[in-house]
Amino acid sequence: MSDAKVIDKEEKVNLLRSRSFVVLLIATVVSSLSLSMFMFIQSWYVVAELNREASLGIIMICLTIPRMFSMIIGGVLADRNRQNRIMFFSDSSTAVLLLGLALLFMYFNEVPIWILAINAAFVGIFGGIFEPARDSILPKIVKTEQLTRANSMTQGAIQIALFSGPLLAGLLVSVISYHLLLLIISLLLCLSGIGVLFISTPNTQEKINEQPETTFINNLKEGFVYTWQEPLMRGIFIISVVSNLFISGPLMMGLPIFVRGVLDGDSLAFSLVQGGFTFGMIAGSVIIGIVNMKRKRGAYTLYLIALQGLGMLIFSQIQTVSIAVIVIIMIGILTPAINIPLVSMVQTYTDENKVGRVMSLIRTGSIGLVPLSYAITSSLLGLGITINVIMTWSSLPLIACAALLFILIPILRKTD
Repeated sequence: MSDAKVIDKEEKVNLLRSRSFVVLLIATVVSSLSLSMFMFIQSWYVVAELNREASLGIIMICLTIPRMFSMIIGGVLADRNRQNRIMFFSDSSTAVLLLGLALLFMYFNEVPIWILAINAAFVGIFGGIFEPARDSILPKIVKTEQLTRANSMTQGAIQIALFSGPLLAGLLVSVISYHLLLLIISLLLCLSGIGVLFISTPNTQEKINEQPETTFINNLKEGFVYTWQEPLMRGIFIISVVSNLFISGPLMMGLPIFVRGVLDGDSLAFSLVQGGFTFGMIAGSVIIGIVNMKRKRGAYTLYLIALQGLGMLIFSQIQTVSIAVIVIIMIGILTPAINIPLVSMVQTYTDENKVGRVMSLIRTGSIGLVPLSYAITSSLLGLGITINVIMTWSSLPLIACAALLFILIPILRKTD
């Protein structure tokens, strides 16, 4: 037992002493922080300065939909090229876009909504190719037994960045101008882009050169076929899709409605419940990093999905804010506890020259269903179905999915 603890401690130390991993971690934080700050700035400007609240949805669509498709393209690029160069291109291109937007804010009294929409679309496109490159380069710079911890540290850092970005942007925009804040974000992205060029990936270029010359479309098709034909990858893809479809709308979109309509709470109550979920996600990333799960990750993931479904079922029946906060923290903890082992399994068991495509397809499949989940939830609410009833019925497919995958895809429950 003591030997295991010593090995675990040595792995953690070695991981933090890896220059390549630390640079990747910093670049990930800067990219996530920049995106969340940019989204806040644009949203606040549209609402507070342009008084165009109804147009805010257009901005968000322009950001998210191009980002979703660019992730698929980014997966192919990550398998065909050096990943650190792709991340450099992503950060530097986004930095140039924000620099241009900063100049517009500097020289014009009012930036038109259509310019903000176009800018958001390109930020989504350039930002979308960053994640597949990051996910595919990680297995090359850390040891296999360190993947779970490396992913937990990365995901925890992303959650903190996404949480603190709007808070930081809101604070800064109250004391400095929009264009100055955009210049600061642009500078950070430039430094991050330059930094990723120093990530060392042994034998990467040689392996890329060894790959047969095929067209982009064939590479993309190969990624689809591989993901669906491999039972383990197919199971992980199904988990990702089902989880996002039945959690995103009912829980994330329905949370303020639940707090107001079921808990009879105010804005403070909503902030406590929303903050509890974010705190849970951060705590879950830390816990999974400390545990550093290496064996039976597939089986534990299925157990945790069923537990998350049970948590949703319990949450839908709660009538008091204090208990709701406790339960939502537990649901938040389970989210990274499910996602991180799944990502680590993909990085461990996918062919090295297909990691980028498989990860991009899994992430795109889950992200692409978020708007659908929102639309279904909105339609059900429009039909007069209460949010707690929607949450109750949404919890059941999660439990059923875990049970069916446990039976139908045995490799998933047996994989370490």
